[in-house]
Amino acid sequence: MKALLHGPQKRVFAALLLVASVLGTAATSQAATITADFNGDGRSDTATITAASGSISIAHGGGGTTSYGLPANWLTISAVELNGTAGLELVASYAGTSVWVVDDRIRTTRLYLATPAGAGRVIYFSEMNGVAGNEVAFINNDGTIWVIDDRARKTRLYNVPAIGSGGGPRYVKIGEFNGAAGNEVMFSYIDGRSYVVDDRLHTTRAYFYFTSGGAPTYANVDGVAGLEAIFTYTFGQVWVVDRTRKVVYR
Repeated sequence: MKALLHGPQKRVFAALLLVASVLGTAATSQAATITADFNGDGRSDTATITAASGSISIAHGGGGTTSYGLPANWLTISAVELNGTAGLELVASYAGTSVWVVDDRIRTTRLYLATPAGAGRVIYFSEMNGVAGNEVAFINNDGTIWVIDDRARKTRLYNVPAIGSGGGPRYVKIGEFNGAAGNEVMFSYIDGRSYVVDDRLHTTRAYFYFTSGGAPTYANVDGVAGLEAIFTYTFGQVWVVDRTRKVVYR
């Protein structure tokens, strides 16, 4: 899978390198091609993408071509499996609130709304609710998290403290924390607070603990499914165990 980045928005993609294993390789031209199975027939197709005009033309490996017109000058465009059905979708994000999904399997486009790029957003693709297909998560400096669930055709909003709350950086980890299908997003702050966004249950959980202000590490340290967040302080360690909804001092 490849992501296309265009023009002066290279700075936006720098944050996306955190999820390079999902997004793949970046291209920096205004016209590029992405090869993948877009219509779900098991054959490779080639999408020719032009940012300046917003045009997308997909030549199918089994014959035939489909064309789509999106608004021009997107910030990023990525090929991702969103809805749990064979065939990748194209996801285009813009400086404003628009997010477009091109679904070549049923030959349509869908529009979603999220926070504009000025909020310092970072885009992640991850399976978050335990149902087949990745969700699109926009994580913003102000503490808002927008999750686009294309399979359900829905958008969900969550809130955690903003960057700088607690007087320092905010640490973000997407991973499987509670032993149930679907990844969670954990936000941790240097003043001893962590918040878990659980899109499977459509909720946010808060944890409070003693800390020396250091960054957490993440590992499965108790031998039971799900990562723990581990904070080391003067007298030992603090584990945030989201699976049991507990803070454990070691």
